[in-house]
Amino acid sequence: MTNQDEARLDAQQDTGPTPDAGAAATDDELAALRQQVDELRAQADDWLDKYRRTGADFSNYRKRQERDHEQQELELRKRVLGRFLPITEDFRRALQHMPNNPTDSQWAQGVALIASKIEAVLADFAVQPMEALGKPFDPAFHQALMREPSADYPAGTVMEELERGYMIGNQVLRPALVKVSDGPQEDA
Repeated sequence: MTNQDEARLDAQQDTGPTPDAGAAATDDELAALRQQVDELRAQADDWLDKYRRTGADFSNYRKRQERDHEQQELELRKRVLGRFLPITEDFRRALQHMPNNPTDSQWAQGVALIASKIEAVLADFAVQPMEALGKPFDPAFHQALMREPSADYPAGTVMEELERGYMIGNQVLRPALVKVSDGPQEDA
């Protein structure tokens, strides 16, 4: 301890701390500590808010990535499976023109077997044919190639399915190509 420190200590012992001076110092220290606690609480609240926002942002990012991945997967399926649809239609047409007694022809049985396997693969990927005949024309599901008067079908109704349409899940994979009725022919 230096001479100056000893002199200060002696001066404090001689006079002693006054009660008012000690209370004022304690109040000042207490106020400073309270202010420091308030600042630290504000900083902690700010960090907690940033943490929560970061967590929410990451959760939203993950959900968006999952949705994007599912959408990309669906688009890829639609492109690949869409390439099989003309083949499926060709087999369907071949089956429509099979001989009356296909059990006599192994070739006809083979065509039928291939067609059923292709349809099973499409079904495994949730691809389902649309039913268009007799339904009201809907451009979201049908593509009209022709319009024709018909006594059997009211105007705006699909009267013939020229090429089958397909759905994958609840989305159109390929619209049905159809002939639409103009209603009964009016005599001039």
